[in-house]
Amino acid sequence: MRDWKALGVPFSRPDSVYTSTAGLLAQPGIDGAWVLSMGYLYSWAIFREGLELDDAAEYRGVRRENDYVAAEVRRAPDRLVGFCGVNPLRPYADAELLRCRDTLGLRGVKLHLANTGLDPHAPDQVARAAAIAAWAEAGGQPMLLHFDPMRSGLEVADLEPLLERVIDAHPRLDLVIAHLGGSGGYGEWTRAVAPAIARRISGRPGRLVLDLSATILERESEGVPATTAAEAAAFAEDLRRIGFGNVVFGSDYPVFDPIAYRTTLRTRVPLTPVELDSIFANRPFAVTP
Repeated sequence: MRDWKALGVPFSRPDSVYTSTAGLLAQPGIDGAWVLSMGYLYSWAIFREGLELDDAAEYRGVRRENDYVAAEVRRAPDRLVGFCGVNPLRPYADAELLRCRDTLGLRGVKLHLANTGLDPHAPDQVARAAAIAAWAEAGGQPMLLHFDPMRSGLEVADLEPLLERVIDAHPRLDLVIAHLGGSGGYGEWTRAVAPAIARRISGRPGRLVLDLSATILERESEGVPATTAAEAAAFAEDLRRIGFGNVVFGSDYPVFDPIAYRTTLRTRVPLTPVELDSIFANRPFAVTP
């Protein structure tokens, strides 16, 4: 958090919300959570330049973030599952993944294509993401993938190499796609990407699910406009086509509170209470500490 503040990033909630899972776990109705490392941010140009990081300092930041996630998980190992965050394009990626699993006990892997700068047109970069997917699949570790590379001018067809190399080539990999394949909100891009991912669900031995975090917005958030009534209606119809068993609830905590976000989905999205309850009851797959 100190580094974020040094870069001028504003925080809308008390520091304790961002620095500890204790407040989240104290809320009624929260039986557990995934704790996702954002260590890959230290390889992002904005962090490297703004914090004047060399390669060694970058890796120290990555390790520190993964260490922090592991420490949080140790507070409530029966309720929390930790995910290692790493940039697959960096030379230390493989060693850090091993350290996360074997030393820190983190049970999953998170890849964030936008913040790691992965170019879906670059075969060598796609190959690196695929190699991480293969490693997670072989070790029985789930992966959470922020799939949207957030590059202007892309069409869904541009993402096919990633879809093929990461999803299709690793059918036993348990995979959660964050934000329905987008980066928040339910605009045209997410509406196009989500079906391209969802049609790959059938017939996989491993589970492939899409999470709903930050897809319905009450107000503008980080440049993403508030969700319109038309977008909320399209969201409901698209979820029916994808299948409620193939989507899971997520809130993008601490940016959004999970209890409040459930209320947002109930009040803004034209789904029945039974349909929403079926989503809230879903668990992506069993991951034991």
